[in-house]
Amino acid sequence: MVKQRIFYYDVLRAIAIMGIVFCHASVTFVLTGVDNPTFYISAFFDCLRDFSIPIFVMLSGALLINRKDSLADFFKKRLSRLFIPFVFWVVISIIYSVVYLKHSFDISNALDIFFGKPGTLGVAFWFIWMIVIVYFEIFIINRLIIYGSGKRENVEKVFITLLTVLSVIYIALSHFGILGHYSFKVFYFMSFITYVIIGYFISHYDLVGSRVSANKMIIATLLVSCALYGYYIFGFVVPKSIQANHFVYKGYFNLLILALSVNIFSLFKYLSKTKYLMDIEDKTLGKMFITISKYSFGLYLCHYMILNLLKINLIGIYRNQNPLLWIPILVILTTSISLAILGILNRIPYLDRFTGKS
Repeated sequence: MVKQRIFYYDVLRAIAIMGIVFCHASVTFVLTGVDNPTFYISAFFDCLRDFSIPIFVMLSGALLINRKDSLADFFKKRLSRLFIPFVFWVVISIIYSVVYLKHSFDISNALDIFFGKPGTLGVAFWFIWMIVIVYFEIFIINRLIIYGSGKRENVEKVFITLLTVLSVIYIALSHFGILGHYSFKVFYFMSFITYVIIGYFISHYDLVGSRVSANKMIIATLLVSCALYGYYIFGFVVPKSIQANHFVYKGYFNLLILALSVNIFSLFKYLSKTKYLMDIEDKTLGKMFITISKYSFGLYLCHYMILNLLKINLIGIYRNQNPLLWIPILVILTTSISLAILGILNRIPYLDRFTGKS
């Protein structure tokens, strides 16, 4: 039986991956300096990542929490889908680094790419290791729900609500600096379970119920999302960057990014209750969202290398040009080329396993 797709999940996943591509396309422009009059445009595009990663993780919670898979089934499904395309694109990135970028080949450089070291072609691969740790945490939560369900009724809702409250408290403590810095990266990765839990809570429970119409919630979450992002860019990122004389942005574990991510997620949840999303699902725009969503993992894995190739070959054209024009151009080219490559691989037996298509 084919699992029915949830369209608003596809839309959110497509928006999230595009936000990440926008971020990586913006790096060159952001680094030109905060004194550049177009810095706020570059910052606007770059910071799309700041709610995109939380939304990606929230979707994992919406889909995977409260599943009753065995340990073997859970990790066979998840880790095979994760690591097979990941290892393939790590190998391709290493080959590209050696053959095209003329970097020397050694185990150290290969491992840097594999483990997602900043400054390498594998800079985006840190997400893989984070999500592996998160999968283990999700499995533990699912086991606890199953165990508790045999003891009393409604344990799932009570347990998830409690975990959601604790997750918000954790992010608040991080926001105010009470938790300090993460001594080990593994603890940082483990912290993303907060967004997993919050994602499940938002997608499965409705605090307002029928008391407020979906249309009113759409307007409210849209206005709040725009206000929060506008404040984030023009009230924090731009003035703080100018003050520090370098690009400054917030981490994922703060109340502003939490509120922004929750409002954007909720916006599309409420949109799904109306005909707005239904009307576009079978049209060209809807099909585009679904295609990008299906290939989002493969796009995540390959886009940085494609973007690097484009920047090298187009640097003489776009350098010192208006980021309002050239960042979207780079994003469109990167996404189109990446999807074309993934689409071709998906048509070839055995190679289709490397696309990460869902």
